[in-house]
Amino acid sequence: MSEMKRTVEINRRQFLRGAGGLIALPFLNSLPVPLAAAASATVKARKRLVCVGTFLGMYPGEWHPTQGSSRIPRLLEPLMPHRNDFTVVSGVDHGINGGHKGTPSFLSGVYQPEYIGESIMVRNQITLDQLAAKTLSRDSRFHSLQLGASEGKPSQTLSWDENGVPLLPEADPINVFKKLFVNDLNPKAANKAMQFKRSVLDIVADDARSLQNEISYEDREKVDAYFTSIRDVEKRIERQQQWINTPKPGVPPLLERPTTFHENLDLMYELTALALQHDSTRVASIELPAGGLPIILGGDQLSGYHGQSHHGKDPEVVEELVKIEQMHTRSLSKFMTRLKEIQDGDDTLFNRTQILFGSGLGNGSSHSNRNLPVLVAGGNLRHKGHDLIFEEGNTPLSNLFVTMLQQLGIETDRFAASTGNINNELS
Repeated sequence: MSEMKRTVEINRRQFLRGAGGLIALPFLNSLPVPLAAAASATVKARKRLVCVGTFLGMYPGEWHPTQGSSRIPRLLEPLMPHRNDFTVVSGVDHGINGGHKGTPSFLSGVYQPEYIGESIMVRNQITLDQLAAKTLSRDSRFHSLQLGASEGKPSQTLSWDENGVPLLPEADPINVFKKLFVNDLNPKAANKAMQFKRSVLDIVADDARSLQNEISYEDREKVDAYFTSIRDVEKRIERQQQWINTPKPGVPPLLERPTTFHENLDLMYELTALALQHDSTRVASIELPAGGLPIILGGDQLSGYHGQSHHGKDPEVVEELVKIEQMHTRSLSKFMTRLKEIQDGDDTLFNRTQILFGSGLGNGSSHSNRNLPVLVAGGNLRHKGHDLIFEEGNTPLSNLFVTMLQQLGIETDRFAASTGNINNELS
């Protein structure tokens, strides 16, 4: 086989194609490694970053562990199956005071308000995910993905580029699915096929059958599991659409919405896992805004939980807030489990992926931006089964970011107002 023919064949087998369908494949051991990767070790060791940010913070009394205490904060309970694979970092922040206006500083480390009369316009700089994407996603189809559990506001955006432009998250899973699996060169064909309820897997069926003859038994099992995950996402999206299109006489408008906040969040996590698995991108951010889609709490539907976050220490309201935020960490725990199930070369996708969860708001009730809720998981960081509790005001959150960037293979010793790193604790 000539070198040119071999290159074409290898590139073709990075994707399955059809009339409007384009499915990127995960790394398969029995196929030749793409020439651009240089060596199989490079492909196997590719690293990823997922940043998850909540606009309203997490209730401090049930998030931060207490030094010397064995009590598990309630918001961390859903994460306990992964206890040896994550670290809660307490006592860190960016040293700012901006309340809700300061939450976009979570991934940038800066707060640059511009006062226009009595209004404040939020200005920002490049965020952690976008800086990492410059290196990690150079060979990926997408520079990064920005997703949302629901519609948010531009001023609350999690990800910002180097020009200080907010990268608005996509909260519609249908649009995300099309972005990942529809052939950009022939979107009309794909849309027509989908209108006839055809799966994107049907669109690429011929190429998929051809692939089966080229790969090993183990890789066929991997591809089958991958296809099953794609079809499962399609079915979940289809159920949403059926709910939208079914007449609902006498049903309040709130129920007309396609899904709930946390159902949508779970779908976004699954789409993120698929995108990382087939290397469409190596960086993603997921935003949990203050409202939007309904939140189900004890059989009741809430249009948001901003009121609960401003609890004024009322025990009943605090209890509602904790239950809502436990749903946040339950969804995160399911995502971590999902990444552990996916093999990536000789390791799991979880061990290849750093997950940062947190907020730029430390206490929603008092509008404090101090002692932020921060958790880092996966990524082959040195999680020790216990948490890092720093004295407040002594360690910038950006020091953690420096360590994360360095462990991702990005050579830097500074980020925002960092004063060093915390490599001794995590690397």
